[in-house]
Amino acid sequence: MMMGVLQSNAQDQNFWIFLCFGQSNMAGQAPIEQQDLAVSDRYLSIATTDGGDGRQLGTWRKAVPPLCRADAHLGPADWFGRTLLEVVPNDVRIGIVSVAVEGCPITFFDKDKNAPLIAKEERDWMNGILNQYGRDPYERLLSMAKTAAKDGVIKGILLHQGETDAYNDEWRKEVRKIYRDLQEELQFDSTAVPLLVGEVVRKEYNGVCGHANPTIDDIANHYPNTYVVSSEGCLPSDDNLHFSSEGYRLLGRHYALRYLEATHPDLAETCRQQLAKAGLDKMAVTTSSLTVKAVLKGEYISISASEPIEKMNVVSFSGQTVKTYNPAGKTAFRIATAGLPKEKLVFVLQSANGKATVDMNL
Repeated sequence: MMMGVLQSNAQDQNFWIFLCFGQSNMAGQAPIEQQDLAVSDRYLSIATTDGGDGRQLGTWRKAVPPLCRADAHLGPADWFGRTLLEVVPNDVRIGIVSVAVEGCPITFFDKDKNAPLIAKEERDWMNGILNQYGRDPYERLLSMAKTAAKDGVIKGILLHQGETDAYNDEWRKEVRKIYRDLQEELQFDSTAVPLLVGEVVRKEYNGVCGHANPTIDDIANHYPNTYVVSSEGCLPSDDNLHFSSEGYRLLGRHYALRYLEATHPDLAETCRQQLAKAGLDKMAVTTSSLTVKAVLKGEYISISASEPIEKMNVVSFSGQTVKTYNPAGKTAFRIATAGLPKEKLVFVLQSANGKATVDMNL
């Protein structure tokens, strides 16, 4: 194996391929740190885009983050594969196929619906991401999965998407349709390829979209070989929408453990014991006494807080900070909507005692 590209002429039954798709939390939004850069030669990812870091579409590379695109960051897939490699036989390799579009609805991966929806997309930052995938994320996921399957065997599908629209039964039905479409076109056995669906940042950690988790948690009650991956203990970043670096590492381990529980119970027990021994089965959770309310009134947003606010960031659902305010210790103030993007935004407020968030559609 060369550093950047794996040369293979025949399908290897011990090369386990996992498809990963979703929105910003699957792409990864947290800083890549030194501990994330030491990657086994047995852990690979296929480039689903070209990139300035030398990745070339359709070629295997060592799974050094970012896995999704050259402009992404640390995500759950990074430590999913590493965790599996700690317990699977030494002759097993892991390969990742990752396609994710920050802020996208689940319908962007519905091959029968996505074209007109994507054609209407007006946000420049999202169009920049979509362009990297040929403006069809489903087709890119499918084509790269077919390329990967020439070298290995598809073993599972990981989904992390729901912050945008996992609030009703239609989301659940869309997820199942996408899985079925992939199954039909890739010709895999649905009883052997589980679908793993991850929870978003939880409400008890001030997760902005924590109210999506009941819909996500319910999906396993409706479809066979479908499993929910817990985000318990996975702490958020400052925007309370995405996970922190540590949160992604733990979430990746949760994905790995859930996969093993579904497919290799003996290895799952070994994995569980190793996580417990390392203290990675639970993490401390901090809470804040700060509460916030925001109300849109004409061309202004009125904000009130239970404590003096030192700083407020306005964050898009792609994870980008679009504006920063310094309220100078005020508990009530207002900001103009002029200059803010007309989309769903997250207002992240910081006091001396903690932080709180509120989301709003403009």
